[in-house]
Amino acid sequence: MPYTMPGPGSPNGIYVYSGAKKSWSLLRKDGEAFRIGELGDGIYVVYFDNLYCPACRSQDQYLYKLLVKYGSEPSIFFVVIVCNWFADNCASEAASKTFREYKVSASPTIIVAKVTDNNIVEERLEGVRTDGAIEYYIRNYKLQRAISS
Repeated sequence: MPYTMPGPGSPNGIYVYSGAKKSWSLLRKDGEAFRIGELGDGIYVVYFDNLYCPACRSQDQYLYKLLVKYGSEPSIFFVVIVCNWFADNCASEAASKTFREYKVSASPTIIVAKVTDNNIVEERLEGVRTDGAIEYYIRNYKLQRAISS
């Protein structure tokens, strides 16, 4: 299944989805935190996933639906930051730093952001959110990009 998301059974780390390859890849496990915008201009859906979090398993189904719908769009980046349980129980230096950098203290947390010329507009969503609730921000950011182009 090409859209299978990182989750239980995956090593802690930072994962990025490639629409061209239709697969996830481990961007990094060690080193620096992930920064929204580091992959270029576009719309980012950054999911902070705790492996020991039952609510995160519920969230996965909604993110999966968005991945099927938007995963092949080159200007939409799906990123999953995986730790066991927040920054303090994380086998990935980079993922732990990312949880800290974005001050993630609720699980699940999703940040939907639009990056244009290093300007970042973001919305933080905490708790389980449906695909429709997350898609609202994706669609608004896509519309803003179209108007400003």
